[in-house]
Amino acid sequence: MTPATSSSSAALLDEHRDSPGLMLALLGHEAMRRLRDAHTANGLTPRQFHILGLLHDRGPLAQTDLAAETDTAASVLVTQLNPLDADGLITRTRDPRDRRRHLVVLTEAGRQRLQAAAAAQQEVEDDLFRSLTDAQRSRLTRLLVLVRDDLTDADEHCATPTSLDRKMS
Repeated sequence: MTPATSSSSAALLDEHRDSPGLMLALLGHEAMRRLRDAHTANGLTPRQFHILGLLHDRGPLAQTDLAAETDTAASVLVTQLNPLDADGLITRTRDPRDRRRHLVVLTEAGRQRLQAAAAAQQEVEDDLFRSLTDAQRSRLTRLLVLVRDDLTDADEHCATPTSLDRKMS
């Protein structure tokens, strides 16, 4: 490699090192690793955290509705629900209004586990953004919401890789 080639490669790398898309991807990967660690330290996968959060916020949900909300195949959802049920974090019962449907209900133990995992998640987020002032963190949040809303047609519950894939096709 000649010095000119080396120099132009370094300039290209330097130019792209600060590209917002690349930084977002790399920081997103690191943030996901840390958040996954926080969730698993509390006995949950990120997907299970999401499921418990939906049940907390919306109350009991039909298993089919939960699959749709999480954009998860029913068979895959069952593999997420089984350990939550075995640990007593959820219960599954027949819907009294439609005996063909199963309702998934958050238990008190599930609520406590979710709160512990949410506190651990908050600690991770505080650590991730410790170099930002409150005003900077608020501005970053607003900017990320703008990007998310543009990519997902303003569906705040839709910022998942599969939902983004649907929009692009």
